[in-house]
Amino acid sequence: LSASERLRLRYRSRKFLLPLLDQGPNNQYLQFRVAVAKARALNRTLVLPVWLPHNPKFLHLHPGAPPVPSRDRAIALLSFPFNSTFDAAHLAKFVRTIELPTFRTLTEGQLELCLALGSSHTDDAGFRDYLRLAGLSCSNFTSMDQPDERRERAAAARARYLGYHSYDREVGLRDRAFLPLRWSGPVLSVAERVAAELNLTHGDYVAAHIRVADAHWEHSDCHHSINGVPVPSVSCGDGTNVINYTSLAQEVWYALRSAEQRTLFVATNMNCSDWRLSRMALMLSRRAVRTVCAKEVLQEALTAEGHAPDGAAPAAEVQSNYFASLVEQELSLRAHTFIGSKYSTWTDTVRGLRLAAGKPAAAHHLFEELWALGVK
Repeated sequence: LSASERLRLRYRSRKFLLPLLDQGPNNQYLQFRVAVAKARALNRTLVLPVWLPHNPKFLHLHPGAPPVPSRDRAIALLSFPFNSTFDAAHLAKFVRTIELPTFRTLTEGQLELCLALGSSHTDDAGFRDYLRLAGLSCSNFTSMDQPDERRERAAAARARYLGYHSYDREVGLRDRAFLPLRWSGPVLSVAERVAAELNLTHGDYVAAHIRVADAHWEHSDCHHSINGVPVPSVSCGDGTNVINYTSLAQEVWYALRSAEQRTLFVATNMNCSDWRLSRMALMLSRRAVRTVCAKEVLQEALTAEGHAPDGAAPAAEVQSNYFASLVEQELSLRAHTFIGSKYSTWTDTVRGLRLAAGKPAAAHHLFEELWALGVK
């Protein structure tokens, strides 16, 4: 018997679900949590997916650039295996799983149906890169505007090998959706090294996620509201609807004072030498607060653990940044108190994992909600 025939015999009574993922890493993690719930509901074996680095569409302004936003072609060739990020053995306690290479052999690389719910993708074009990186193709593609349990089950019943995509925030942000997830051993190892180097004792500091505007978010994160009242955000780049560094410092101080802590760990897309972060640190130092920005130590730890490839190529930087973000999330998970952005899936991931780890809800704050309450 061939390898695929032996696998078909072994798995002859099983049906399978492959998560179809898109957007940035934390959006993918949300979609994955939805897929875990769906695999359990449909009694399907979950295929462990690959992860893609953050590769948003940018509008290029240089002469001869394409007239529509496009993604970086080099980054589009990158993916990371499931167990580089999450603990597959822990996940298997909650749902039956199969590794992607085994699934490829079983199916000879062919999904029978790809089903996308509530997606802007009306055909397989939106998942073409993802399927290519997973080494798979899809025979049929079906999309639905809204989740519909009856229609989903009817569509899925026709396919043994199913690709599934849903960005259902209600399902993906439920507290119990985070229980199957635990960072991989390598991520935890780097986090231990960084925490020891920076004297971040478990639970004896406050962590803040500060993602300021960049070329991707410049004009797309400026129109939020809470209970119908407009509210600024951390990542708005228009200079008007942004929570500035002085307000951020005040909100962080509120969290520190409430937690009775005097050490702040900052996870941010700013350089540690950025003038805004420096001024925040200066303001907080006057209240005897130590501000920790871990980028340099983090890169050294990633290199020592083999997660930061040598060289300055864009692909090497993207890989390093991907794993650095995971370690920052683990360090934020360990903190006594966490403060993040209401409109960030990075924050959503940390908050969900913290609650799954038993951290009290009162030990979580959101910059936008504190601003709306007058802490600014």
